[in-house]
Amino acid sequence: MKILEGNAGALTNVKVLDFLRAKGASKDPTRVIAKVAQSEYKVYDYLVDTAASTQTRESINELLASNKQYDLAKAEALNILNIGPVADF
Repeated sequence: MKILEGNAGALTNVKVLDFLRAKGASKDPTRVIAKVAQSEYKVYDYLVDTAASTQTRESINELLASNKQYDLAKAEALNILNIGPVADF
């Protein structure tokens, strides 16, 4: 993964998690070998325990399509994606 333009906009947690995985972040105990900063590992450790670890591009597109009727702002849609709504049955 290559960053084309810095500060181009907000990222979803899924994209951040993908980026950190591409850099070599993992739960592997020998992770000190990878080119990932300690602060990036803290972010990685947090994100793998959130909805971002189970979301896919398809599920994101489906969620955005189903919420189109509500005319949400980009920031609102981003918050919904990052929080990861769940349904209890």
